[in-house]
Amino acid sequence: MRNGKLIVLLSGEICSGKSKLCDNLEHHFGFKILKSKEALQQISIERNRTLKSGRIPLQKIGEQLDKDSGGAWLRNFFQSDILHLDRLVIDAVRIFEQIDAFRQAYGHRVIHIHLQASPEELKNRFLNRNEINDTKKNLLELYEKVKKDKTEKQVNSLEKKADLVVNTERNKPEDVLTRVAGFLKILPPIDNKLVDVLVGGQFGSEGKGQIAAYLAPNYDCLVRVGGPNAGHKVYAEPEPHVFHILPSGSVKNTKTKLIIGPGAVISKEVLLDEIKKFNIHEADRLLIDANATVITDSDKEYEKKHSKIGSTAQGVGKATAENILKRLRNLDKHKAKNCKELKQYIGSSHTELEKLFNSDKKILLEGTQGTHLSLHHGLYPYVTSRDTTAGGCLAEAGIAINRVRKIILVTRTYPIRVQSPSNGTSGHFYSDELTLEEIYKRSGVPLDELKKTEMTSTTKKQRRIAEFSWSLFRKSCELNSPTDIALTFSDYISHKNQEARRYDQLSPATTSFIDELERCAGVSVSLIATRFSYRSIIDRRNWI
Repeated sequence: MRNGKLIVLLSGEICSGKSKLCDNLEHHFGFKILKSKEALQQISIERNRTLKSGRIPLQKIGEQLDKDSGGAWLRNFFQSDILHLDRLVIDAVRIFEQIDAFRQAYGHRVIHIHLQASPEELKNRFLNRNEINDTKKNLLELYEKVKKDKTEKQVNSLEKKADLVVNTERNKPEDVLTRVAGFLKILPPIDNKLVDVLVGGQFGSEGKGQIAAYLAPNYDCLVRVGGPNAGHKVYAEPEPHVFHILPSGSVKNTKTKLIIGPGAVISKEVLLDEIKKFNIHEADRLLIDANATVITDSDKEYEKKHSKIGSTAQGVGKATAENILKRLRNLDKHKAKNCKELKQYIGSSHTELEKLFNSDKKILLEGTQGTHLSLHHGLYPYVTSRDTTAGGCLAEAGIAINRVRKIILVTRTYPIRVQSPSNGTSGHFYSDELTLEEIYKRSGVPLDELKKTEMTSTTKKQRRIAEFSWSLFRKSCELNSPTDIALTFSDYISHKNQEARRYDQLSPATTSFIDELERCAGVSVSLIATRFSYRSIIDRRNWI
């Protein structure tokens, strides 16, 4: 990726696409646009000349300036801007002498790009412009006058000296931008590792919310996927914050960009409530991808009526299934882009992420639920409606795997599953089920505290709990390839861990458990949660 000053000289006949390219370079890559038209207007004012409106009078002034200065006037006019800006576009140069003046002063930092299209296409574009409130006949007369100007007549010859020539008739504006950005070497590397992924290693409720909130201050952008069937809890007073759709670090880092990915399934009511509750009102802070799916009331009613697997009945599965079926009927009303209440937040997560990558911004992608609830890799049918692995989360967010720097796998000391429904089961563990009374006997954590902790955030039901499964943990590692392990609920090994602030203060049984985790995973247990509190994480990372 190119660093240092970059001066782009843009040339091309009228309506060749220069303005659109300038807009895109400014919006996507932060270029400052310096317009020759505005320079001519300013020079005319400084010389106390009355300038008639329109292109033709400006052409005449430009011709005289070129004659008087040998083409150097444009470079001289923007001298101060050039000295103080790193990325700028001159819109536009019109003769060889103007180009030579820039090259003589700034050498290799000058890149000349020429845009072209057929005469028929250029004329049609001009006649279809809405800048002038006039008839087609008058527009045609104006176009013919503009084209008779001797400078305009020779503009297309500038392609001979151009570093890059792009035909805008054969390329859409986004293609022109991509080609130009590629030539300028300003496209962000497709493998710059700026994304860290946080996923659950068991059946959900591993404590991802608290880990995500702890890490959030280190990132420029927080991305969330999944749906409202997962509630991520973050410590706060007087009551914990629960995030069903927004990223869990939204309050811990109030300056970070928030993105809901295209693969997310949204409850409009839940999201609007979170936006209000957590004061996320700035439309430029929160972006919801236009392609995200919105849950309907009928989706929720269907799940409440038919679920036999302990579903949270938030409508996520039904909405996901409908998303697949509705495409066959050419329907898209269920997409976020059509939700009036969310309109101010709707945008393209891909475009926003590319801008972040281009600026070397750090991103935390927060997955929901757990690896073994994956539709593909869990104990079917006792699974959720999506792939909950790191790969699945990346796909839902639209982030390539080569962007990933770290994958943090969050795992509990004792895995849980949601309470079984009266007419079925929420699924088996890979290990023997336990009672909370047994956890109390082993850890010393009061039973009332355990019951309060093991209440689901979304449905307020008591969870089931089981022995730690080493084979399940190893499978999670194989499916996610983590770089780090975050161990939560360490106080369930010993309640004395709640008082630990350093690794050496953990109980011997806990450090022994951690040693074995590291041997099975082949990576470090770098984050250890000791309790649910503001100061609850023992941080052993060697990275930020």
